[in-house]
Amino acid sequence: MNTVFDQMLSRYTTQTIEGKHNAMHEIMQEICLAALYRSGFFDKAAFYGGTCLRIFHNLPRFSENLDFSLLKKNNSFTLDQYLDAIIDEFRLYGRDVTVIRKAKSVQTDIESAFLKDNTEIIDIAFKKLLLNYCVKKS
Repeated sequence: MNTVFDQMLSRYTTQTIEGKHNAMHEIMQEICLAALYRSGFFDKAAFYGGTCLRIFHNLPRFSENLDFSLLKKNNSFTLDQYLDAIIDEFRLYGRDVTVIRKAKSVQTDIESAFLKDNTEIIDIAFKKLLLNYCVKKS
């Protein structure tokens, strides 16, 4: 069966197993971002970090995770309200994924979850900080 995911993968000309792995990982990141957009997530949070730089500025880097920061401080915010939208979006693309919440041994303002299908894992990290506080001044 040729799923939408398979069609997206066909855009890439990969000749190695690592290249195919990276292409699949990138597609999973795109699907996750689409799901978050459709669910209204970006009304509350901003996308930043290495993956953001690669996607929006075409920088030659590869990042394993998706990083987000709240636009306004909200201590009651949780990723949980968006996880079903991510799972549903992947189903539309012909992939079944499982969300695995990262267990924390120390309480911090960072939430993490992993998306796993039968071959790939991507990491979603969410910092409950204002974006301005995430920028280091030199």
